[in-house]
Amino acid sequence: MPSPFPGMNPYLEDSEIWPGFHHFLADEIAAQLNPRIGPRYYADVEVRTVADTVSIANMHTIYPDAGVFERLPPQPAGHFATPTMTIPEAPVKRIVLTSGQTRLRAVRVYVTDSSQLVTSIEILSPFNKRRGEGLEEYRRKRERLLRSPVHLVELDLLRGGLRPGREVNEPELDTDYVLLVSRDQGDEARLSEIWPVALNEPLPLLPLPLMPPDPDVILDLGAALQVVYGRAGYEWRLDYQRPVPPPALRPAMVAWLQAARPDIGPSGSHTRG
Repeated sequence: MPSPFPGMNPYLEDSEIWPGFHHFLADEIAAQLNPRIGPRYYADVEVRTVADTVSIANMHTIYPDAGVFERLPPQPAGHFATPTMTIPEAPVKRIVLTSGQTRLRAVRVYVTDSSQLVTSIEILSPFNKRRGEGLEEYRRKRERLLRSPVHLVELDLLRGGLRPGREVNEPELDTDYVLLVSRDQGDEARLSEIWPVALNEPLPLLPLPLMPPDPDVILDLGAALQVVYGRAGYEWRLDYQRPVPPPALRPAMVAWLQAARPDIGPSGSHTRG
């Protein structure tokens, strides 16, 4: 079925769906921009692989008392005989989870003649928003971009996790998604333009800054989402009879979803088991 949501579809936030969606969205943004910014500029997709480590979990600790042996009758010559015994238990058992790999994608806009980076479009992933190494690593990258002569466009299409920008946390925005444009203004202080977007709202048109005196171009994120939705087969892949993926919806969005689309999920607010 077509997406029942006017803007971002929360079912795309499912951990099994998001990596592919992230990939398709970055490619579509670059494809949308290139006819609008060329030939002076070009957009390309930067792919970076990071190790996504999951902590090791303790299962339980066992302290064996003794081994129990049984005497066997003599064996024929040439037959290797060993006593039967209980297998000793290790005192500590832990589940071993190896590091997975997460591919992070950003869309970069460059000047064609010099390959000078002009604008970085960061599509946040769960790794970027997870407390610990991922969040801190992205915050360092973000700080470097904000201190450089590069415009930053930040697309946070995930309800879960921690938002990395101080300007969207102080005070915290009571919303579902956050889109941000931070322009390089030379020696002047940066001013972040912020679009809080609720689940029941369409995604806005965003200005994409280029080098002065060139005017902004428009990034139509909603159109990009529609193209990706069809291209990736989400019309038949997403199961709207299942609850909305975690985190739980805000109460206002639960009420909206139950009124607007009572056919979606058991309640629109439960996490998946």
